[in-house]
Amino acid sequence: MKDTGLNFRHLYYFWVVAKEGGITRAATRLGLAIQTVSTQLAQLEQQLGKSLFTQQGRRLVLTEAGRLALSHADQIFLL
Repeated sequence: MKDTGLNFRHLYYFWVVAKEGGITRAATRLGLAIQTVSTQLAQLEQQLGKSLFTQQGRRLVLTEAGRLALSHADQIFLL
């Protein structure tokens, strides 16, 4: 991953999406519109230059880059 000056909010939304298993549930938990969460996630992926999720049916599944990012996000947000 390249050095991007990562946006904390983007990382937090990614973390919630990963924990909830989807954008709709994450948006509900965060009290935000689905489009807001989806846009923030797309911006994070663009910043990183990597896809963090793949779609399998109706569910989002972490890619290898997504699993690595989740590991780092867990360390940050579980402190």
